[in-house]
Amino acid sequence: MDTDLFTVKSTKKLKVSRFTVIDDELDIQGQDAQYSFIEIKPGICVIIKTRDKYVLLKEYRYPIKQWTYEFAAGIIDDGEQPVDAAKREVEEETGYIADKITELGEFYPSFGATNEVIHLFFAECSEKRREHREYTEFITYELADYEKIEKLITNGEFKHGAGLAAWLKYRLYKEGFS
Repeated sequence: MDTDLFTVKSTKKLKVSRFTVIDDELDIQGQDAQYSFIEIKPGICVIIKTRDKYVLLKEYRYPIKQWTYEFAAGIIDDGEQPVDAAKREVEEETGYIADKITELGEFYPSFGATNEVIHLFFAECSEKRREHREYTEFITYELADYEKIEKLITNGEFKHGAGLAAWLKYRLYKEGFS
C-alpha cells in the first residue's frame, strides 16, 4: 500500500520506561482514524553453537512470572550495528565469543502493535569466558543437541517468539534456502 494513502494529522507520544506509546490521528483516504502502537528499540536474537551443541538459555521473565527457554537476545544500543549487538549479547549472556556470525535476516514480531524489528543471527563459538549479565537478568544455560531443541519447540516448551523465528531461519539456512 502506498504511504501517501495515510496522512498523519497529529501525534501524541507517551514515554513509559523503555517504551513509547504512539497515538496518531490519521486521514486515510478522506476518513479520520486513530492508530496507536508501541515504539520499541530494535533488537537481536542469536542461536549459539559450540562444537556440536547449541547454547540453550533459560531465563526468568518477570512479565509472565516464568522461566522460559530462549536464545541469546537483547536490544541494539544507540549507534550500534546489529551484528555488534549480537556479538555483545552472546558474550554478556553466556560468556562465549563469536568466532563466526551469520546474519539470518530480520522480522517484525507484531507489526500491528509495535514497530519493533529483530535481527536474527547464528553464531559459532569456541572460546568461553565469564558471563557479565545485567543485574536484572536471571539466566542459566545448558548445552543441547538439535533434537532437544526441536522437541522443546514441538511440545510447546520453547515459546520465545524471536527464538522461534531464528530457529526457522536457521533451519532454512542449513537446508540451503538462504
